[in-house]
Amino acid sequence: MLRAVLVTGLLLLATACATPMVDFDEPTVELVGLRPLPAEGLEARFGLRLRVQNPNTKALAIEGLAYQVYLREKKVLSGVSSQAVTVPAYGEEVVELEAGVGVLGSLALLRDLMDSPPDSGLPYRLETKLSLGGALRALRLNSEGVIAPGR
Repeated sequence: MLRAVLVTGLLLLATACATPMVDFDEPTVELVGLRPLPAEGLEARFGLRLRVQNPNTKALAIEGLAYQVYLREKKVLSGVSSQAVTVPAYGEEVVELEAGVGVLGSLALLRDLMDSPPDSGLPYRLETKLSLGGALRALRLNSEGVIAPGR
């Protein structure tokens, strides 16, 4: 009898753990700004603005993030931030970051852009990892777009 109760209890616990406790939709992260900053030594610096949108009924607590920006399928910027950001339920926040790129990476991209300049903007791909507070795991998100002149 005791064994049957224990087995039933374990099955119920396993089922509860396997079932999502809340309805959760992944947030979106978009690159909404990229501007040059003063260089530091042999490193070109850029300011990035990322918009995080939360399509959920609960606020999203971001404890940190890592990102990589690809231009013309070449990784040109990457970085990490431990900046804590809370995105309200059904809301959005813009996160401002700084990233550096070494001289060799800058020269390769500059040469590529001079050889074939973009007509209407520069295609990009953004890979982001968001570390979330609470019981949620880290999220890995990708987005693509075009950096228009003047952004």
